[in-house]
Amino acid sequence: MPCTGAYADAYDFASFWCVAGLDTGVDNSGLAAQAFLTDTTADFVQMGVEAPMIIHNITDGSGGYITNVATHTITATLTGGAGNDWDDGDVYRIVGVNANEQAQIETYLQIAASDIHMALAATGACDCTLSAWAEEYLKKLNVIDAAVIHACPCGRAQISDDMKGSWLEWLDRQFELLRTGAQDVCDGATGADFPAIGWAQQGVTEFARARIILDDITANS
Repeated sequence: MPCTGAYADAYDFASFWCVAGLDTGVDNSGLAAQAFLTDTTADFVQMGVEAPMIIHNITDGSGGYITNVATHTITATLTGGAGNDWDDGDVYRIVGVNANEQAQIETYLQIAASDIHMALAATGACDCTLSAWAEEYLKKLNVIDAAVIHACPCGRAQISDDMKGSWLEWLDRQFELLRTGAQDVCDGATGADFPAIGWAQQGVTEFARARIILDDITANS
């Protein structure tokens, strides 16, 4: 996992800070491999969906900009997924941010990610495979850092000064845990605070074993 790029995207940011700006549903067209989404239970025009908002096909992992909206259908250019199209039963999510807001969010997520890169690099964690839980944890750090430090746009995200102060304290603590290795995000590894007695720790990777040796030397020096 090289320390480059953001850990989250505009959808992750919006789903954390702007829940009211999300619409979800299921394609009920009865068809397969379609270029447009169909949901007869939704009135997209009345809902205020418009181009170029963001839509994700959660089922096949694709997403992209909405290009056209009708009462029960949405057309979008999808990329990054298994099929990049719409099949009956596909789950969709619409992020209610426009193209300019999305671009600004993505930029600030990239900037905010540098704080995480620095913390991970301090313990050599840029060279390991992330554990399953760590991916969501770092994503959370990224979206909070972007909103609190860089004031990301989201339409509905209002963070008071008190809330901002609390989030900043939390972020400082998380980065400290990462920098010191107390919070170890690597798959199969253990952090400095991992409960163990002497050499009772076991590492299943070379990185984990190196960490255990280092922790033991530090604890007994």
